Amino acid sequence: MVPTDASEMDLATKVGQLFVVGFDGTALTADLRTLITERQCGNVVYFSRNVETPTQVATLTDRLRRLVLEEGPGVPPFVMADQEGGVVSRLGWGTELPSQMCIGASGDPTLARTAGEAVAGELAALGINFNLAPVLDVNNNPRNPVIGVRSFGEDPERVGELGVELALGMQSRGVIACGKHFPGHGDTSADSHHELPVVDHDRERLAAVEFAPFRRAIDAGLDAIMTTHVSFPAITETPSTPATVSAAVQRRVLRDELGFDGLLVTDGMEMRAIAETVGTPEGCVRALEAGCDLLLVCHTPETQADAIDAVIDAVESGRLDEATIDTAVDRILRYKRRRVSDSRSPSAPCWADAADRSAETARAIAARGITLARDRDDTLPFTTDRPLRVVGSSGGRGSPAEDDEFEPSLIAESLATVGFDVTCHEFDDPLEGPSFDDDAQVIAAVDDATADESQATAVSALDDRTSRFAAVLVRNPYDLSTVPDISTAVVTYDYTPATRAVLGEVLVGETTPTGQLPVTVPGFAD
Repeated sequence: MVPTDASEMDLATKVGQLFVVGFDGTALTADLRTLITERQCGNVVYFSRNVETPTQVATLTDRLRRLVLEEGPGVPPFVMADQEGGVVSRLGWGTELPSQMCIGASGDPTLARTAGEAVAGELAALGINFNLAPVLDVNNNPRNPVIGVRSFGEDPERVGELGVELALGMQSRGVIACGKHFPGHGDTSADSHHELPVVDHDRERLAAVEFAPFRRAIDAGLDAIMTTHVSFPAITETPSTPATVSAAVQRRVLRDELGFDGLLVTDGMEMRAIAETVGTPEGCVRALEAGCDLLLVCHTPETQADAIDAVIDAVESGRLDEATIDTAVDRILRYKRRRVSDSRSPSAPCWADAADRSAETARAIAARGITLARDRDDTLPFTTDRPLRVVGSSGGRGSPAEDDEFEPSLIAESLATVGFDVTCHEFDDPLEGPSFDDDAQVIAAVDDATADESQATAVSALDDRTSRFAAVLVRNPYDLSTVPDISTAVVTYDYTPATRAVLGEVLVGETTPTGQLPVTVPGFAD
């Protein structure tokens, strides 16, 4: 039973409702138990470190809810995850959807709505009631190290349209959708996991581009918005103030100007843009002062406890008005009554039913989104009657937000399933090799060549000396700028199982790629 309002709670319980904590491992830990039973912490967030199988997650969520209700604050918890699709998919069981940029390349709002419904079906079946998606950032910076394909693209109108449909699809299945990262992380060249980025645009430009998708989502009834640890000198109190701790951003722009009355969630408060500037405990106090409702402290038990203590101390000292806490808690309780109080019990069999729909939707997105950026010499389709060689190199995570690392063998394995005789080769010295027989068909699996010049050099060399050659950009379409004269290039926007499967169909001519690049690539013209 969700309490009616904050007046029914003591201070410790109210403060516990404001926190969302992460933990290590795939079962309840002693530290997490302490946070819930002694600190009255009311919400958790799952990362890939907490996830093994659907049965394990369903069991974990069920035990977590019981602990919160029976030995903790007694209010059903928000159970959150970042299930965006593509490279940010905490539940990586083969049903994860392609990236938002792949949906952006499809340009199909109906497909975005179906995607939201599908992912929410999986999450709800496992007791996850709060998805930290969609990404509403407008990615118009080719050097953005953290957003990229997590965005629908560079056009504010398209980002807003597709983001609204994805969000409403989730909310129609009882899962809270959280648009992020307000005011916008799409035009940065730094990652807030590592440092404090600055977006130096004037107020008019911010309103026209960065704010636009959020405004549209707010008008459509978006449940929640996540703040970003980025400085916006045109609207923040000082040039070095992160938006998360800025009342000018949260109250004046988001609440007053845009009229948002939903849940306002911080990005992770242990990210360096906060931890190494204002500090995590102090940042949590300042975020509440600025107007945030929910504080994500995702990693360290000692920091989580310190942050909770800092908020309680701020109230008891009079620095933080308890009415501010009450307002946030009342908003949290309102959404728990709306989305959480009648949640069904986690169930792996129910997840299996939802997973079938997700897998079908994932293939539909990949089929509509994969983009043939250029095929100047009509190289495609390839034939399964001739050998296929896949050349690539292992990749790292582009950002701490991402879950997976790329391996060329993933592409090779998928292409083998459509009948190719495939061998996999590593990128090496482009002047020395690899070299292939005249009848070979060659694919270069390109992953983040903008950060690795050797990949671009090798791809250009292979294109020059191989008659049947195609570059497959497995994530970043901006990699096209490193090989502007490439003869044949396919962009997949991610390397999820569905995308890899459809790529095979594209290469043999069974599926015609119809996606369009949703971003402008400097120096590349199709």
